[in-house]
Amino acid sequence: MQRVILSLFMLLVSNLVWGQTSFDHMAIVVNDLEESKKFYTEVLGFKNIEDPTGNPLIDWVENENGQQIHMIEGDISGVKLTKSVHYSFSVEALRPFIANLENRKVDFESWEGEKSGITIRPDGIRQIYLQDPNGYWIEINDQQP
Repeated sequence: MQRVILSLFMLLVSNLVWGQTSFDHMAIVVNDLEESKKFYTEVLGFKNIEDPTGNPLIDWVENENGQQIHMIEGDISGVKLTKSVHYSFSVEALRPFIANLENRKVDFESWEGEKSGITIRPDGIRQIYLQDPNGYWIEINDQQP
């Protein structure tokens, strides 16, 4: 019981000291910066934002919720890409998003790998998976906040 009380106390104190954590950005290594930027802006609807580093091999994009992806051009041969390691974004309506993918001839699949398939989780959330030009897996779902 003392451990539980101590754990709860430490959690309370830590939140008072530095506050809650929130997602800021994800940095990924990409083969071709321009191709990757085009994918994230045109296919996923991110906007290009200022990169304060001034490095021509780095570019930043951001979605409407302020979530950023920092793309760093370089050698990705050491990165192991599997569907189990993915990042996820929610959309208000999955069908129009899928129509956009189909119009752009961007492949997507269900979790099980069925081409153009949709996975329905036990909680009713629908999700699809696609890969960016570098092979990173992205989940798109219709979960509402």
